[in-house]
Amino acid sequence: MILTHKCWYFKKAIPIKICKKILKAGREKLIKKARTSKGIDKITRDCEIAWLSEKWIYDIINPFIHSANKNAGWNFKWDWNEDSQFTIYEKGHYYNWHYDQQPLPLKHKHKNKNINGKIRKLSLTLQLTDKSQYTGGDFQFKWIKENQDLLEVLTVDGAKDIGTVIVFPSFIDHRILPITKGKRESLVNWSLGRPYE
Repeated sequence: MILTHKCWYFKKAIPIKICKKILKAGREKLIKKARTSKGIDKITRDCEIAWLSEKWIYDIINPFIHSANKNAGWNFKWDWNEDSQFTIYEKGHYYNWHYDQQPLPLKHKHKNKNINGKIRKLSLTLQLTDKSQYTGGDFQFKWIKENQDLLEVLTVDGAKDIGTVIVFPSFIDHRILPITKGKRESLVNWSLGRPYE
């Protein structure tokens, strides 16, 4: 799929007061070591997470997802959000190159009709930590340059600004570079829909 826009972002879009409210909600949850489809996999990922499913969070992020989907020209059909992931990266933590969408549709252990059989179409990350609180931890994308065999890596401008929202197709390769000092906290969410036809 050729995309005119590989990501769409809104710099400092969420007020600091709301970011602090989300931080508080995340910190009050059970924090666990992050896993991948292979379990705890420190080659791919080293960070901690908690899960949030509060409706007020979706009320905040969904307008940005709809706007990015339209403005970037993706126009993906989606109808459900997974639980949001509150992610904590401390010194030495990272998330190597990965895609959010797996090869097969999701299967939910409770057979949730809103999740089962769907794929991740759009990913969102919301920066919750002020950039003065950490170093490292750059958010990057990777893709093949058009009409070339060369890989292009993009560090998203403004991704470290608190309240910045980044939306991108879930099949885009991305990573978080290791934190060298301090702590980075963010909110991640995925918008689901039926497989592409």
